[in-house]
Amino acid sequence: MALPEQLPSDAPERVEALGVPVTSEEVDTYGRYREIEDRSFRLRTVVSAWESQQTEERRLRRSYGTSILIALCVQTLLVDAMFILMGVGKIAIAQWVANIFIVSVFGQIVGLAVVVVRHLFPQPSSDILRLIERI
Repeated sequence: MALPEQLPSDAPERVEALGVPVTSEEVDTYGRYREIEDRSFRLRTVVSAWESQQTEERRLRRSYGTSILIALCVQTLLVDAMFILMGVGKIAIAQWVANIFIVSVFGQIVGLAVVVVRHLFPQPSSDILRLIERI
């Protein structure tokens, strides 16, 4: 058999006073409070992770966008230089080849710009909102 627990002899000196008894409503209120705190913590964690992910994606998109924009500018300058050299007579190319070359390069630039805009700047997603609602 187990012996009943005895309070230490100096317990009355350590305990100033006992409060009023705790009711079941107070226990329920405390439980709801803890649940809200836990939900808030999960929400803050998800939002913080989402924010850092968005920051990294913006940084990556900015570097890709800058690189592609520089490449497009260089390509445009090269096409312009070829056009000027053909006009001055330094380069002799058949007229139909020059027309196809210039039109295809500018078509490529427009196509690449469309792809870049579509993929680097997508429509905002509501996935994070659904996740927040579930939490």
